[in-house]
Amino acid sequence: MLKRSIGISMLCLAGHAYSADIVVTTTEDVGVESQECSLRKAIEYVNKGLPEAGYSGCGGKESSSTIVLKKQLIYKLNSHINITAALSLKTIDDTAEGEKPEAGINNAIVQMTAKDNIFRIDDKKDGVISVNLIEVNLLGCNQSVCAEKGGLIYNNELLFLDHVKLSGGVATQGGAIYNMATLPNKETTVRSLVEMRFSLIEKNKAAQGAILYSQVPQFRIYNSVLRENETTLANSANVYSANTLDPATISAFPSMSFRIANSTFYKNKGFIVNVRDGMGLNNLTVVGNSAGIQFNAPAEKAYLANSIVLGNPYPVSQDNNCSFTAGDKSFNQNNLVTSSCTTGDINYPNDIWNGTQLIAGESIDGKCKSLSTDKNSLLCPYFQSENTFLGYFRPRILMSYQYLSDSLIINKGREQREEEKKLIGCEFADQRSQSRDLDNSFCDRGAIEIIVPPTAGLVGKDLLIGEIAEISVVEKLSDSDLVPKEECNAILGENPTGEAWQPGCMQVIQLQTPSKGKLTIDEEGNLVYKPQGAWHGADLFKIRLVTSSTRLNKNRPYLEVNVNVVQSPKNEMESSSVKASGGATGLFGLLTLLGLIGLRRYKK
Repeated sequence: MLKRSIGISMLCLAGHAYSADIVVTTTEDVGVESQECSLRKAIEYVNKGLPEAGYSGCGGKESSSTIVLKKQLIYKLNSHINITAALSLKTIDDTAEGEKPEAGINNAIVQMTAKDNIFRIDDKKDGVISVNLIEVNLLGCNQSVCAEKGGLIYNNELLFLDHVKLSGGVATQGGAIYNMATLPNKETTVRSLVEMRFSLIEKNKAAQGAILYSQVPQFRIYNSVLRENETTLANSANVYSANTLDPATISAFPSMSFRIANSTFYKNKGFIVNVRDGMGLNNLTVVGNSAGIQFNAPAEKAYLANSIVLGNPYPVSQDNNCSFTAGDKSFNQNNLVTSSCTTGDINYPNDIWNGTQLIAGESIDGKCKSLSTDKNSLLCPYFQSENTFLGYFRPRILMSYQYLSDSLIINKGREQREEEKKLIGCEFADQRSQSRDLDNSFCDRGAIEIIVPPTAGLVGKDLLIGEIAEISVVEKLSDSDLVPKEECNAILGENPTGEAWQPGCMQVIQLQTPSKGKLTIDEEGNLVYKPQGAWHGADLFKIRLVTSSTRLNKNRPYLEVNVNVVQSPKNEMESSSVKASGGATGLFGLLTLLGLIGLRRYKK
């Protein structure tokens, strides 16, 4: 019944919007004797050239080379699948429009149940084919070794990953991916490439290249998180290139570089990457790995720029952030690093951090401490909310900063001018796709660009008489923290109400209605509203909150959040919360958007 229900629901969906796609109708790895379309048979159908007659329950006339899976289901494989033709494999999310979560949350899962890898991508021809994996999770074999080369994927073609999670791969070379790449000094070359975007690579293991083993550095990694992978050989790295590129490819650097950008590496064992000529690393956050970055680029055709490389390892005081081979000439520009990485380029030097307080938390990932609890740490722990696919380390704006530029991270990006061709500018957007400054003059180091909204929209709650409203505004604070209440007199003077300040120097301004309740807030952004009396109706007001970033704006040191509380008699409540679509919230959303547009001027 399960397999049939998958087929019926997906075929109905496919008939509406995916009529040409190949719909996988069973989660089992069934053979040709079954007329249900398994993942294996769907791929074999594409490999056969999409015959109009179909293949054992898959495809038919006018079928495309796109294979679709159902969200959150687990598709089990008994052995690897060969891919010898161009195709796309993706998850269909049939959640109603307006309710769909962020891409990556509802991925289908392809799981290897035997001692094998999952995909072997190679058409064994001179040309190359393109294989796209979109919103799909690959889960490895859960054994000591899944395969010699590529614990999840062996690639000899053009492989593109978008919102993909790769985990549990174990191999000698390439725990998650083995990339054949271009072999140097050969008349016939294999031009395979791996490119990943918005992807999560975690808990893979290999002797060499737990994340990716590539014959040469022919890969691109953007907007991704790479964590808890383990490379066991000391002279290797988690993203490992065994050889150098050919001289012709290197000569095209930097316009034709293989890059890692806007990505976060943490809790990996072994160096995260060995940098060879032809590679560029930009706007990375590399924190809490057992080792940092190896450099081996004697041709002066590689760079690390605008990045944070600290606390490798963490919390041990040992400095293992950078390692240089003899003769390395990489450009090492405008990073926040420790002394093992050196001051780098004399024209665009690194900042050397000598502090001891890096992570404002009990561990490297989890809850961030408040500014009153931890006054000095540079970064919040790695944090991922329930409704996001990827987490990140948020830079903190400390109360000791008089200007944003006092930070070693914020507004420390560099502008790339035409006459300064050896300067590497920031990426145009960060790991979360938040835009950086167009001229790169005031962008931030690391994978995250700090966003400071001047207004924060609407929150609210529907109550029954006798209840208390608990509302969080933490998401409305974006990348800032509420200032400690002890700082409020210095920022705003005495509280005009005559009462003691609360965290964030909260001020309540009534809108349309007189005050009907008592409001308190803590430093973590949790509001508690206690109605005063058994009134029936609404209490409409806004609160002004001073944050670690807005306090630096002398003309408007706060942001405003509109709050709506509706109280009703018992059995008459229709909703447990204020909806965030349409009506008044639509207007507040527009104002928030306009405020974000003005943010860039404020940051400058």
